[in-house]
Amino acid sequence: MKAVLISIEGALADTRHRQPLAGTPEYYKREEILKDAAAPDSLRCLRELAHRYKLIYLGARPAAAQAATEEWLRVKGYPDGPVHLAATPEERLALAKDLEARFDFAAGIGTGWDDNELHLEFGCLSILLKEFEGHWDTVRKHLLGREHTALQTAAHLLAAWAKDTALPEPNRMDVALEARDLLPAVEALHKTRWGYLAAITGMDHPGTDAAPGWIEGLYHFCSGAVVVTLRVRTPRESACLPSIGGLIPAADFFERELSEMLGVTVAGKPESARLLLSDDWPADVYPLRKDFSKN
Repeated sequence: MKAVLISIEGALADTRHRQPLAGTPEYYKREEILKDAAAPDSLRCLRELAHRYKLIYLGARPAAAQAATEEWLRVKGYPDGPVHLAATPEERLALAKDLEARFDFAAGIGTGWDDNELHLEFGCLSILLKEFEGHWDTVRKHLLGREHTALQTAAHLLAAWAKDTALPEPNRMDVALEARDLLPAVEALHKTRWGYLAAITGMDHPGTDAAPGWIEGLYHFCSGAVVVTLRVRTPRESACLPSIGGLIPAADFFERELSEMLGVTVAGKPESARLLLSDDWPADVYPLRKDFSKN
């Protein structure tokens, strides 16, 4: 796995509250370090990077601050990664030889020319951010690429209707919707030409004596390697979902399959000939429901 070197001072830790203590022993005391604020958006971005890269932290501070630095990273919720400290630029350049032998660096993230010089030693991409302010979208652009941008765009387009959002894999996003919100959500993707409808599938959840079952319609949209799935639940005993065929004509075949195989009424869709099942197939028998029996 490729690694990313992250400078703690400035890029992650806002140390401005400690500036009056500069040059004194108090500057690196544990209680002062723990007061450092996290730079805006740095935590969220590093959590995203941790899915693809090994994160290596570097602090421009003495070795005596190791425990407090590790505690600060842990308390703030940053992803796990080895922490290295070197108080001076010369010490950091000396440390670079050891780090270069141990890790394959894709990039370094810092705030100043000292950081840039270190990144040049590794021969990797050097990303310099504005001190204490970040602008971590620059990092996303260079290290997470088009897929991440596509996911962020989809999340923004669907935010008004999303009940819940999950990222089961790096290039996948699941968005739970109410049935009444399916059409406006699909329209938001369609109007902005975010990808294309790849499939509509469904899942049967029979329920128990204590809770009724449901059918879940899954609307899969793709943009390059990114897949966004809209997940819509409907009661199993009266399964009904709105047709999206008026927006995307290609949905017709998927909706007919959903109706025939799982017993979902597709509201707003005209009656049509059977797609997969024979004309003499018995009504109210749905092959993809879990209680289906061939006998």
